[in-house]
Amino acid sequence: MKTLPIVAIVGSPNAGKSTLVNRLTGTRATVVHETPGVTRDRKEIEVEWTGHRLLLVDTGGYDTTEGAPFAGHIREQVEHAIAAADVVLFILDGRAGPLTDDYAIADVLRRSKAPVIVVANKMDDPASTATAPEIYALGLGEPLLVSAVHGTGSGELLDRLVEVTDAAPDDNEAEEAPDETPVAIVGRPNAGKSSLFNAIAGETRTIVSELAGTTRDAIDSVIDTESGRFRFIDTAGMRKAAKVSGVEYYSYLRSVQSLDRAHVAIIVVDATMRFGELDLSICTEATRRNCATVLAVNKCDIAEPDLEEIAGIAKRKLRQRPPVIAVSAESRRGVKELLRKVAELDALYTAHISTRALNRALAELAADRPMPQKHGKRLKMYYIAQFGTSPPRMAIEINDRTLVTRDFGFYVENRLRAQFGLEGVPLVIDFKGKK
Repeated sequence: MKTLPIVAIVGSPNAGKSTLVNRLTGTRATVVHETPGVTRDRKEIEVEWTGHRLLLVDTGGYDTTEGAPFAGHIREQVEHAIAAADVVLFILDGRAGPLTDDYAIADVLRRSKAPVIVVANKMDDPASTATAPEIYALGLGEPLLVSAVHGTGSGELLDRLVEVTDAAPDDNEAEEAPDETPVAIVGRPNAGKSSLFNAIAGETRTIVSELAGTTRDAIDSVIDTESGRFRFIDTAGMRKAAKVSGVEYYSYLRSVQSLDRAHVAIIVVDATMRFGELDLSICTEATRRNCATVLAVNKCDIAEPDLEEIAGIAKRKLRQRPPVIAVSAESRRGVKELLRKVAELDALYTAHISTRALNRALAELAADRPMPQKHGKRLKMYYIAQFGTSPPRMAIEINDRTLVTRDFGFYVENRLRAQFGLEGVPLVIDFKGKK
């Protein structure tokens, strides 16, 4: 399998790195806000240009200010990204010129082995080059002038990246990458999502802190494990939408939207806290967005939660009846079991059940309970077939849709889920009437 050239994007806080990433990828993959220091963790996004593919790694602002929140952790993440990169994009605010932090970054880059492309951002007027001599003084070569907001110079920058990285063009003969299972890691703030993600990755890829709200973006990382290849999406903590604003609101939106990209959602539950309404609402949101779900009860090294009680609450209040697994991000207890369960859920999520088995199950559940009736007319179910996967989608042919009650619909869903071992997996059932 061909590996993509890695492009690390570094710079001081508020130089416009995330805005430039969104411009180059043509997406809104990263949170952008006028507040400096919004990005804190490394975030990987693929970009394609003239048939060539690159992997951009957005990083937090390199801040040398003493006492700045998370500054030391962010600098470590930036230096890790530089060490792993094939080429580094050094982004500066072209209007302000090099800042104290930029000189510190330049010192790091001069010691690195990767080639460096200096980018003067925010040059909305290309004729304005007053700060260019100061940028040359950094000793890292001629800067490219761009405007991430307006797109000026972005094409030339991508051309330069393709040239420097010597990225191979895509072709039909290229070996296909192994299938990736997209997995979202969600949960309440400070439940230990980033710690669990780092435990799975086997290295520190996201910043961990006792402060709630440390993670602000949805961080994608592909990880190969004994249970398969997964694309993990570590997300910001999910509070109720009405209780967040500003940067936290956009982080909340990213977390919710990450569920749309996932097959499986790991809902991280804090073992030191009661399994409550916020945890249930996060599970319900994942179900609403057609994700398979598993409850990972974290921090079991410092607390002894009643797993049977949590499983009982989940079974009573959640349609999918997700499995419950005790884990510890600190000791990595239960991590392998969790990955096996995620792989199992994905296999069920994408599986196709034979029509014969479905109709046998339909006949059994119909025989065990009287069919609903209205005005003397009784519901009749003739036939069931699966017409889609990811998640499983089934159609049941009946005589009249108006006879299907909400309670009976849940009964059919629960019986099919129990019959085929689909606990934790969403089921979409369409009752198709003749009328």
